[in-house]
Amino acid sequence: MVSDVRWSTSATETLRDAAVIDLRDDSAVVVLDSTGAVVGADDGAATLLGVESQTLLERAPGGGLRLVGTDGHVLTGREDPVVRALESGLPVVGEVVGVEPASPTTTGRFSWVEVAAYPVRDAAGAVAGATTTLRDVSATEVGRRATASVLHALQQVSRAYAEDEARFRLLAENSADVVIQADVTGRWVWVSPSVREVLGWEPSQVLGQSFAPLLHPDDRERANDLRLAALAEDSTGVAPRLELRYATADGGWRWMSALSRPLRDPAGRTVGSLTALRDIQDEVDSREELRYLAGHDALTGLLNRDAALRALDRALRRTRESERWLGVLYVDVDHFKDVNDTYGHPAGDRLLVEVGHRLTAALRDTDVVARLGGDEFLVILTSLREPVNAEKRAHALLGAVGEDDSGGLPNTTVSIGLVTDDGTGEAGGILAAADAALYRAKQAGRNRVSQ
Repeated sequence: MVSDVRWSTSATETLRDAAVIDLRDDSAVVVLDSTGAVVGADDGAATLLGVESQTLLERAPGGGLRLVGTDGHVLTGREDPVVRALESGLPVVGEVVGVEPASPTTTGRFSWVEVAAYPVRDAAGAVAGATTTLRDVSATEVGRRATASVLHALQQVSRAYAEDEARFRLLAENSADVVIQADVTGRWVWVSPSVREVLGWEPSQVLGQSFAPLLHPDDRERANDLRLAALAEDSTGVAPRLELRYATADGGWRWMSALSRPLRDPAGRTVGSLTALRDIQDEVDSREELRYLAGHDALTGLLNRDAALRALDRALRRTRESERWLGVLYVDVDHFKDVNDTYGHPAGDRLLVEVGHRLTAALRDTDVVARLGGDEFLVILTSLREPVNAEKRAHALLGAVGEDDSGGLPNTTVSIGLVTDDGTGEAGGILAAADAALYRAKQAGRNRVSQ
């Protein structure tokens, strides 16, 4: 019995008349409106589809069911015979489709169903809906042929998948990159032999491990984000490339570029991920070297002028926040031109390096020493309790540089211009004041501190 048809009397009568056209004892009847929503169904339909009659009536267009073609692919849009009948206004009769619940909570089973869909028009001639008869042909020769067709299609897909995997393994095993196949938990289930040359591990040592122990602790969160992105069901390509540190067998760390993509089975389900690791340690080292050279003096290894100015800005900000004092010392090597003229430029270079070493050795780790250029150095004394402490330390530097143990280099002295500040000053103005104080120290006879 068809229940709960919520249309006008004339429309309902038309549908009932159409249903008789293909009504058999073993057929189920479903009535749909023009949107594809179920507005009527008999008990046979509810039984065939594995739902209560009332539940079926409450379903949105599509009915919560998945239709599968005889080649195994899911039918969408105009591939659905009922949709074609509604859109074309013509009957679609005798098509066989697989019907399975789209929701795992539905109790229905998969069935091969022969569909006959008849469009129904209202008094104005417009398509008002369709009546559809469904006949379970799973146990018939038609159903057996459909099942065989799907199995053949799946075998073809599976064979292609296996061939693809074999080609992948062949390429990966001959690649300089480390290629990793992981399951959905992140456990390594296959790794290319190149892991031996790149990271020093035997494949047997890392198989079965999670990715986490092999990653630097600071990189694990980013790596997990990469893994989850690759596993995402809606992921259609590779996840963003990341630079990560991987453990080496000798206890070190090596920078690798990681690129991941999802790995799916023939049914399209995500079953893991593939990750390619490329060794970029030399590239990272080169970048670090360039970064170091950009901020350091090539001769002495001290900060250069640009880096020193940035350090002074930071020190001023911290001094202002901490309510302490800052000391800025402009240091110049006395009679340096005479050293170059008498002993040669190589000796002058060695002397500058030695002065830098002595200044650094006499200061705290929190203080800053930089070479501004030529024979000029900058010292930043940080976190001073009172201004007088800066003067005391400046005089200590005079003694440290003037010690007579220069290892064959001429004994030398320095002159120092000193400025103290509470953090309210500006870097350019402080440097200018320190330079002026240095000039006064030289005018007063050198080897002294002037404020």
